[in-house]
Amino acid sequence: AGALALALLDPTPAALRALCLERAAQALEARSHALVALLVREAGKTFAAGLGEVREAVDFCRYYAARLRAGDLIGSAPLGPVVAISPWNFPLAIFCGQIVAALAAGNPVIAKPAEQTPLIADQAVALLHEAGIPRGVLQCLPGPGATVGAALVADARVAAVMFTGSTEVATAIHRVLADRGDVPLIAETGGLNAMIVDSTALPEQVVTDVIASAFDSAGQRCSALRLLCLQDEIATRVLELLDGALGELRIGPPENFATDIGPVIDAAAHLQLDAYVDALRADGHCVMTRSLPDVCTDGHFVMPTVIELRTPTELQREVFGPVLHVVRFALHDLDALLDALGRSGYGLTRGIQSRVDSTVERILGHGGVGNVYVNRNMIGAVVGVQAFGGEGLSGTGPKAGGPLLLRRLVRRAPGLSLPGQCAPADLDTLDAWLTAGAGGVVDDAARARLRVRVAACRAATLWGAVLDLPGPTGERNTWRVHPRGMVLGLAEAVEDAVHQLAAALATGNRLAVPAAAAGWLSALPEALRGCVALRPSDGFEPWQAALLAGAEGRVAAWRRQLAAQPGPLRPILVADPDYVLERLLVERCVTVNTAATGGNAGLMGLGES
Repeated sequence: AGALALALLDPTPAALRALCLERAAQALEARSHALVALLVREAGKTFAAGLGEVREAVDFCRYYAARLRAGDLIGSAPLGPVVAISPWNFPLAIFCGQIVAALAAGNPVIAKPAEQTPLIADQAVALLHEAGIPRGVLQCLPGPGATVGAALVADARVAAVMFTGSTEVATAIHRVLADRGDVPLIAETGGLNAMIVDSTALPEQVVTDVIASAFDSAGQRCSALRLLCLQDEIATRVLELLDGALGELRIGPPENFATDIGPVIDAAAHLQLDAYVDALRADGHCVMTRSLPDVCTDGHFVMPTVIELRTPTELQREVFGPVLHVVRFALHDLDALLDALGRSGYGLTRGIQSRVDSTVERILGHGGVGNVYVNRNMIGAVVGVQAFGGEGLSGTGPKAGGPLLLRRLVRRAPGLSLPGQCAPADLDTLDAWLTAGAGGVVDDAARARLRVRVAACRAATLWGAVLDLPGPTGERNTWRVHPRGMVLGLAEAVEDAVHQLAAALATGNRLAVPAAAAGWLSALPEALRGCVALRPSDGFEPWQAALLAGAEGRVAAWRRQLAAQPGPLRPILVADPDYVLERLLVERCVTVNTAATGGNAGLMGLGES
């Protein structure tokens, strides 16, 4: 209380918020034993998983406090009330991560925990109140998602929604919010996560990483390995070792310190998983598993199971539990395998096991995945080290524990300077075309305004940004931004369409415009015509983001139409007065175990320094 009173004398509200988050981190650490016990009791976590979750919650508090103290949000304004809807599989870490991010940005929060884990949520909120967060700023509202969650999302007073859960629910939230304009939705929605193993990988290491990736927390992690892709030459050996490793796992009550894998969350999950395995066994698939031990007679236990598939496309949905699918592939079919994985539409995590750098780069080049792990397991992302989040059907971004999340939770985020960022040369070409008269497609006043917009795009773009994130010795973590691809431009005026082109060019994207816009496109320099595609008049596809400009009613109609489209949750932007360019980029984080392919040569010089 004394420290909080002193902080109130600080004229910078961000410093007070940072202090409260730091105090929350201390409170979580001080109560770690009680919190782990509750995680074991209510969520079925093992002690090791519970300790890891408390650590992650603490990390979120300290990370966002550090961002505040670094001045990341200077000059910004909060959005308003934020609804945070969290899942049962990480009822403390994700619950706290959402809340403290919204609080750090200065927003009041209504936290809606999962129906299965309200006690953990209640304890976490009590600790945050104890740390100095006023009760009027943070409230916990437990209850069913279909009633409580739906009512919160539909309330016109809600300024943003943070959600972790299924793609179907996230899509429903997206469509509700689209009717109210630009209400931010930050969603993380799981994936069909694959690990690709070539014949150069060390089988013993592969099996160790597969066991952790697929079966830790009973496979109830959004990042968990779902599809193991083994090159033909190594497949049989890896499966033999994997079968032996399954026999060594201890399944049982989570309160037993010897337990490796505890129960799944509830009876419904138990029944669905058993039915799924039975259906694939009946369909003639090879199923590798063991019988449950007697200690698992009471409870919702599912034995870790490995199922061999004929093709990767047989895996159509996320199976949320300790079930691993395996496919074999020939090296000459690697690109076809990657294309098949890409067509699933999901892009959360991917593993690569190879000691050939060119193979690793070849797989990385296919992109479309938010977090890639090379020669290590695919779980346990550390806040600020492996900024976490997917793309496509796996989420909207920005990444949790990354440099862009807090900026999505405020108005007027300040400028951001990152290593490597620069404006693409195409933006200079557009500016030169405007200076030279723009082919007469807009008048002089419009050209002057557009040159101001181009300058704003040049100053705001994060295109090319790269961050080397911290990590332990023997591990390299790299964060980059990448263009989304095709950006849909819908505008009623030529001036607005050119502004949209500037936004697309500044982020390395292409712009898709209605065929009726062919008139002004013909006036573009030859070098820019390849950056624009004509869209058929009878549809919107393809697009990965949309830029809207026009009368309010027209923009609202477009927004509703686009939100109703099937597929991933894609950003729909309106200029105010400029587009938020970072939303036209996706973040990807690559983690490499540098010790796995012969050691870290940098260690050899430590004795000389």
